[in-house]
Amino acid sequence: MNIGEFTRKDNGSVSGFIAEPTYDFGNVYLAKVESTNEGAPPFDLMTPTPRGRPFKLGSLWEDHAEETGEVYFSGYIVSGASGYVRIRLLRSRQNPNLWNVVRNVPGERRRGAQQVELPQPPAAKRQRKAKAPAPVEPEREAA
Repeated sequence: MNIGEFTRKDNGSVSGFIAEPTYDFGNVYLAKVESTNEGAPPFDLMTPTPRGRPFKLGSLWEDHAEETGEVYFSGYIVSGASGYVRIRLLRSRQNPNLWNVVRNVPGERRRGAQQVELPQPPAAKRQRKAKAPAPVEPEREAA
């Protein structure tokens, strides 16, 4: 599911938006990560706060498709409403300066994945019918 797009500008900077019904980050940009840790992401996804301060929204790692060798980025953003949202940035084939942001939907089948049968829930128990209330006797007049 496409949830945004990024554009590379003439000066080499990359920025764009990421939006879903529960959040809308309109000015997201990439910041290069300086780290000696080989597991560190090469880029952080940043967005300004309402007061203009930089805020780390998530991280991206560079990867490549096994079959085609095409480069893409995978990572995540953190949203208070949605928690960790796994995303991929895929380059548009029509415009090399455009990247589509795709949300990784849980449960998507991967190529080569094995079919797994999940256990069936137990059958619902039969419930007894409620007993009808006893008839109420009319009140007797006091003699």
